[in-house]
Amino acid sequence: MNYLDGANVAPKTHSAAKKLIGKHVRYLCESDIDRSGRGYFFPRSGEIVDVYKGNIAINEKDNFLMHISEVKEMNIIEDKITEKDNEK
Repeated sequence: MNYLDGANVAPKTHSAAKKLIGKHVRYLCESDIDRSGRGYFFPRSGEIVDVYKGNIAINEKDNFLMHISEVKEMNIIEDKITEKDNEK
């Protein structure tokens, strides 16, 4: 069952996670899903700023760091726009 709308791009490997650096994502970890039967889930969002030894660094208010295996679902909200993109 998918909780988030859109394509699930949750990385399973270090190299797949590296491709997401600079992307603004919405994601769910297993701990964000209420398993009591009420069906609540609490997605978080932020920009992926780095990947190091299987850990993903997310730039959100707490500068969150999580292991790739903790990610249940992830979707890209928007790509980071660079100055080069604005010149086109």
